[in-house]
Amino acid sequence: MEYAKEKFYEVMYNTRLDKLVIKKERVISKIKRFIKMHKFITTVSIAFAVFSIANIIMINSFIKILQNI
Repeated sequence: MEYAKEKFYEVMYNTRLDKLVIKKERVISKIKRFIKMHKFITTVSIAFAVFSIANIIMINSFIKILQNI
């Protein structure tokens, strides 16, 4: 029910088909809507990605330090 309230349709008239058509939703707007609706999942995913990258960088620098010894 809540999803139906937030979805806005843009209807336009297509002269070639001679009927009304619904405009396709862009990928960026789908992503924005997903982030807006699922804040916890988005936050956890971003935190996981940041910590994973930080972990890889720290492991790489530690291996470089061990190679210098």
